[in-house]
Amino acid sequence: MKLPTVGPRWACSFFFAVTGLCYGSVMSRMPALKAQAALSDADVGMVLLCMGLGGLSSFPLAGWAISRTSCRTVLSAASLGLILLFPCMGLVGDTLSAAVLFALLGFAIGMNDVGINAGSILVEAFMRRPVISSMHALYSTGGLLGALAGSAMAALDVKPLWNFMAVALVLLCLLPFFSAQLLRDTPRAREKGERLRRPPLWVVVFGLLLLCSYSSEGSVGEWGVLLLHEVKGASEQTAALAYAAFSVSMVLMRFFGDRLREHFGDARLMRVCSGLAFMGMTLALLSPWPVLCLAGYAFMGLGLSVTVPVLFSAAGRHRDLPTGTVTAFLSMLAASGQLFIPPLIGMLGSVVGLQAAMGVVVLLCGALFVCAGVVKR
Repeated sequence: MKLPTVGPRWACSFFFAVTGLCYGSVMSRMPALKAQAALSDADVGMVLLCMGLGGLSSFPLAGWAISRTSCRTVLSAASLGLILLFPCMGLVGDTLSAAVLFALLGFAIGMNDVGINAGSILVEAFMRRPVISSMHALYSTGGLLGALAGSAMAALDVKPLWNFMAVALVLLCLLPFFSAQLLRDTPRAREKGERLRRPPLWVVVFGLLLLCSYSSEGSVGEWGVLLLHEVKGASEQTAALAYAAFSVSMVLMRFFGDRLREHFGDARLMRVCSGLAFMGMTLALLSPWPVLCLAGYAFMGLGLSVTVPVLFSAAGRHRDLPTGTVTAFLSMLAASGQLFIPPLIGMLGSVVGLQAAMGVVVLLCGALFVCAGVVKR
């Protein structure tokens, strides 16, 4: 009996969903994990920092591994490691174990991030049409499903360990099927005498633009709720909708992003969307009405939705560096921005106030708007 096939596009999309699902599941159970390990707020901050540092440390290894073996091999192995590690997150018992497990989780997610972005570049080159945006939509959808499942498990008073084991078991059963249908790529042969060199200027520029996008998204997630509640006077229930408005609009836009890229072109679409993000963040900062602030965050989600897929796609059209090396470098710059910019906004906010400090996000979106032309073919 012949097994059904889904093709390389949906096979790679599955790995996007796996990464988002594992991350969303763990983040949704943070209150239970915090109580289980008796962590203070400062401990939670330290644990999340360990997770970020674990992710940063994985990027060079992921790029090296893809360039020496293949994206298919690295992505399959990294996802298997993530799925096996995932249930262990429910075993946190103290600060040390939480720090170690979250650092390992960050490392596993980082390996997968490089793999899925490299894989999406290969799939788009294979299909010869835009498909990366819909793959990133599956990452966001996976995160949303993980959060909803975690919320339901918490309502049923299910411990995180059993929550994570149930999800991991399903993913483990599906992994061989989708792994077998990934593109069979081969690493680029190294020329004799070729040495490591400084990355070309276009890689640095793309990385800095990804830093702007990731930092803006992270700042909304970490400070958007506080801005509405503490500065705009919104209730806790209303303020809690800030990141939801941002995330839902981003997911919906990413499902249509590939079709819009075909119609308008990457540079024009990125300029329009980054301008929308700029105006949305400006509205959220200047409007005294919480409802309009929520609309601003929704516009921001629409605006930032296509920047990451467009930039990775544009990077994949350059052939002067191996795909794994490029995606690893871009991921490192993007993740470093998401790791360090939001805390810097908090430090700046303690001096000039949170509303003024969030002006940094407006500047980041403005930089995306000004530099959108670099993604032209």
